[in-house]
Amino acid sequence: MTVEQTINSLRELYAHGTRKIQCNEGYVYDSELKFYDPSSDNDISLLLESYSPLPEDYLKFLSITNGFRPFSNVECSGEIEIFSIDEILSSNEPYDDPTKVIVACVYNDYFIIDTEAVAQGKKDYMYLLEGISDFDDARSLYCDFQTWLDRFVMAQGNKYWTWRVEDRKF
Repeated sequence: MTVEQTINSLRELYAHGTRKIQCNEGYVYDSELKFYDPSSDNDISLLLESYSPLPEDYLKFLSITNGFRPFSNVECSGEIEIFSIDEILSSNEPYDDPTKVIVACVYNDYFIIDTEAVAQGKKDYMYLLEGISDFDDARSLYCDFQTWLDRFVMAQGNKYWTWRVEDRKF
């Protein structure tokens, strides 16, 4: 699946407005989806001046939508955000690290693109930072942006990266 297919599928799912989402422990809520207009070439160039190289799948995402808010709880929106270019620039400013780019936040978990890994041609350049701390504390998600987005959409906004079974007894 491509970024474009994932975005189009989401648009179709939310074509009639809100929809129910089931979370952990059986919690169900009404969710909404807010897309932003596509990024302009100038905005993408501005982002690339600060963070480069960025992966093609992520640049394709920005050309379709300049960030978006998926699976937002209608009653308390704002806990899930794939950042717009402006939000990326402002969120990353305090860190002053051109090799790590925070691109999304999901319930206080931050998602980072490692531009050094992209420059080396690696496909596993997405990292997770649980809570705001030092970039050295980030752990690899072993995937690219498209794979992360696709998994996140399949999990309906739930934190699939915490679904570890090795520490559970059956």
